[in-house]
Amino acid sequence: MIDDSCDVDAIVIGAGFSGLCMLHRLCEQGLSLRVHEKANDVRGTWYWNRYPGARCDSESHIYCYSFVDELHEEWEWSERYPEQPEALEYLRFVADRLDLRGDITFDTESRSAIL
Repeated sequence: MIDDSCDVDAIVIGAGFSGLCMLHRLCEQGLSLRVHEKANDVRGTWYWNRYPGARCDSESHIYCYSFVDELHEEWEWSERYPEQPEALEYLRFVADRLDLRGDITFDTESRSAIL
């Protein structure tokens, strides 16, 4: 885990599908980084843009990360086009399975960035 007061190589905004992917990929490259997530858990668009009946508009296998074989092998979608709660459950599964939470600062809103 990286202390927020330290310099890092990268900051990723958001702990949704893209944010978790970037976190995993950048850590694999040996970079130090933090992910800032406004919510209190991994969420992304699947949390903030919710509405009754929200579900994936692509088949479930499209929403699986392909960069870690174990994720695909250990997760089974319940439907061909999963609903929003299951997409969120998958994100939590990935964060836990890949031990990503330690590099995410939750309840943190980013308002600007300066190089």
